[in-house]
Amino acid sequence: MNYSLGNMLGGSFVGGLDPDAKGYIDAVVAAGGTVSGGQKSAINTFYKTGKSEGWYSSLKRMYLPIWAAAAPNAIDMTSLTSGTFNGTVTHAAGYIQGNGTTGYFDPGASGNLRTLGMSGSTLHYMLGVSQEGALLSIPIGVWDGILANRCQLTNELTPTSTNLFSAPELAAAVANNSSPRDGILIGSCTTASSRYLHRRKTAGTTVGSNTIATTANVPDGQPYIMARNNLSPASTSLYYDGRIFAASYGLAIAQADAPKFSLAIKNLYENTTGLTLP
Repeated sequence: MNYSLGNMLGGSFVGGLDPDAKGYIDAVVAAGGTVSGGQKSAINTFYKTGKSEGWYSSLKRMYLPIWAAAAPNAIDMTSLTSGTFNGTVTHAAGYIQGNGTTGYFDPGASGNLRTLGMSGSTLHYMLGVSQEGALLSIPIGVWDGILANRCQLTNELTPTSTNLFSAPELAAAVANNSSPRDGILIGSCTTASSRYLHRRKTAGTTVGSNTIATTANVPDGQPYIMARNNLSPASTSLYYDGRIFAASYGLAIAQADAPKFSLAIKNLYENTTGLTLP
């Protein structure tokens, strides 16, 4: 067999291992994680699918915190940089979970929204939730504290159980009234007057959208995961206590591509953990 034509993944031959998949797998292993042959294959498929379908280039930061340890969970799948977990965070097989009072993840200054090219007209957030949070909280977000600019997904409790995508300002928010508040959520601004919130569950998908025009910009900072990064005055608030298995942010994901992206996340999650999307 000519091994120059492919790569060995845990004892099985897989031709054309994607170089970004290999880089991420190697980084996870170097950080102390153990990646099985099946997990390597699932990761490889995710990268290849994203590139062939065209949405991969929109991912500027993506995390797959399924490895039951902080170091591999902190690795960005696109740049291989690492963020920092703060406070009390549970690192379990298949998810991370904050305690609702101190635990959160900071991608670091290199994850600044504006530095990575995001704006009020091109942005996405993605969050994979296997168990909803019990608190009014921000699973992923940043707010400048003074201007109207904010970019966040909100775990709303009232008046109905809701996922709220607020970007680039609260006045242009998109609500998805659904309970429990779990599954794969994708919120995206595709123009300055067009945004949507897509939600995938095992049973299907739902979408909310609006065409409210806004001139607001995204905050000049990085979002936190499992809390909100308040830039001015600097603080952390609205801690999240749900279970997260994936998160990403970056440039716009076309609404037509959201079902493809969420299906790829579903397959990645289920094939690397053996668990099933809620």
